[in-house]
Amino acid sequence: MTKKTEIKKVRCNICSAGCPIDAYVQDGKLLSVEGSRDWPGQQGGLCSKGAASRQYVYNKDRILYPMKRVGERGSGEFERISWEEAYAMIANNLLRIREKYGSQSTVFYAGYPKWYRPALLRLANAYGSPNYCTESSTCFQSAAMAWRSIYGNNICFPDMMHAKTVLVWSNNLYYSNISMAPMYQSLKERGVNIISVDPRETVTSQAADLHLKLIPGTDGALALSMGQVIIEENLYDHEFVEKYVYGFEEYRAYVQQFKPEKAAEITGLDADLIRQAARIYAKNSPAAVMFSASPVVHHINGMQNYRAVMCLIALTGNYDIPGGNPSRPGPASPCNEYMGNVKRLNAIEAIGEKEFPAWFDLPCEEAQCSRLADNILEAQPYPIKAVVGFGLNCRMWPEPEHLQKALGTLDFYVNTDLFLSDSSKMADLVLPAASTFERDVVVNGRGGMFFLSEQAIPPLGDAKNDVEIMIGMLNAMHLTDEALGQGYEHYMDYILQPSGLTIQELREHPEGVKGKVIIPPEFKTYEKNGFATPSGKVEFVSQVLERYRDSHGYSGLPEYRDYRQMSGVDQIEYPYILNTGSRKPQFFHSRTYRMPWLANLEQAPLVELHPEDAAALGVEEGEQVKVTSPAGSMCGTAVLCSNGRPGVIHIYHGNPKGEANDLISKDYLDPISGFPGYKSYFCKVEKVVAGA
Repeated sequence: MTKKTEIKKVRCNICSAGCPIDAYVQDGKLLSVEGSRDWPGQQGGLCSKGAASRQYVYNKDRILYPMKRVGERGSGEFERISWEEAYAMIANNLLRIREKYGSQSTVFYAGYPKWYRPALLRLANAYGSPNYCTESSTCFQSAAMAWRSIYGNNICFPDMMHAKTVLVWSNNLYYSNISMAPMYQSLKERGVNIISVDPRETVTSQAADLHLKLIPGTDGALALSMGQVIIEENLYDHEFVEKYVYGFEEYRAYVQQFKPEKAAEITGLDADLIRQAARIYAKNSPAAVMFSASPVVHHINGMQNYRAVMCLIALTGNYDIPGGNPSRPGPASPCNEYMGNVKRLNAIEAIGEKEFPAWFDLPCEEAQCSRLADNILEAQPYPIKAVVGFGLNCRMWPEPEHLQKALGTLDFYVNTDLFLSDSSKMADLVLPAASTFERDVVVNGRGGMFFLSEQAIPPLGDAKNDVEIMIGMLNAMHLTDEALGQGYEHYMDYILQPSGLTIQELREHPEGVKGKVIIPPEFKTYEKNGFATPSGKVEFVSQVLERYRDSHGYSGLPEYRDYRQMSGVDQIEYPYILNTGSRKPQFFHSRTYRMPWLANLEQAPLVELHPEDAAALGVEEGEQVKVTSPAGSMCGTAVLCSNGRPGVIHIYHGNPKGEANDLISKDYLDPISGFPGYKSYFCKVEKVVAGA
């Protein structure tokens, strides 16, 4: 008798796009996957990562049971234990450390995925630690800080459906958020003006009317120059600026330093192209700016660069209007917990607070952990004795081995993960996380819709979903939390409360349910509410940053400082700009290198060289090269790519055969946000001669 095949509705969680999947399941086994066709915004099809989901779920590196270290740290020698033993081990160690060193001595860290973060913050709060941290210490939060320093609220993403002009600033959505591709394609059909700012030619930039292919890390100079043109040609919104902008006169005076001819020298762009972009954006309203999470801020001048970009929205009156960057609230949803319903404890100084004070003032609601290794090794600002990690992966940090060394000195380190990564091998205890196919998760979508990404198969081995593991830790330590204290089912109902829905309603309606509590869209909310900034206005001169002018050298203006002058690197010895992290369609950081379908697409680490640079170095396609920076070196295969600029070397990160982040100095950080300069360090390239 043929067994019945079921179709389960699952949200992919391999990357951050969260595409809907139809999972074909038979007898508790995942047979195959395809993109859903009956979910809003999804027309079927999957990217290469989603298509390899079976290799993700049934991967040889999956952690299947709680395991206690029995060998040296880093050896990968573990023995299986029960969940009861694991929870007892966690409780005994964390309570002992809290009693001896204080609650601040334990760091709670969330890597990837992101759905469980509010729960981990709740666990950290229940324990009493101010040191709740996430991978956003090197990803999204710098962009969010830049926005808050100007507008005081959370980032207002573009209303592209009603825009006449879309300014895409360093975002290649065809690789990073492919579900948005149909909307982007529709812009051309509607005759929308598209401007793309990107140091590389991408699928996204090819569809633009204008591509500003600037030198990496010079975004601020370009944005300030566009502002100068808009003001000089009287294209700015006088009424909005006069009523709602603080610091405009200082900004007006400052941008005079960045006339297009000067900006052309800095950015490598043609001055007339800069003028053309400024005019298109300012004259064809409503105009929207499409941001990216991290490319602009992965420079040591990154946060100020993004502030310069974000000022253009207010300068042209495109803030909080249809077709611009509206601040309209969305439906009540579980994601509201990300937006501040759960606050980080701040009665005790957190790691990073002295070095990066604006991070905490703006605020990010998490500690800044880009210097976690130094915090541990130097016992600053106090001893760090334990780390509770969920998806902690050293490859997020520059000089990853520096963090590995620090993890090896801890009194206690537990990591929950899908895979036995290098950082998991350093742990005293590793715990098995369930994949997205092995758990129920509440998902909110467009138009106030809510869905249940349903468990498609039983968890492999003894795996549990991350929040269930946190609940186990909470109970083992006899801590209390209103959302977590009554189990995972209660937690899902708790986070659904603002929507007026229950988890049972979502179970009964796999097609999704519209929230019962919907906040209707509003525009120009500042007219009655003002702005949540110290001045109550849009701050072209940030009063928060000005507080630290004397102590930290911050400027309230979106000041452009050139990383080539800031770096302290000898650029005669290291003449090439080293750029890492630009998306590839088959990779998502380091996690997809373990999937054979994807890893086999690149047999070796690729070092992308412009043909002009390759010719100067005497390097041909496919030859081995050695890339060296002040921080380290690695070898890879030369690939000639003309999509970038001469003088820029690009290497994708996360490859265990050659890690680009080994080349980035751990101290090469943005002084305001603490973000590493992944996209503009310096290196030299040498041809590897066989037998030499």
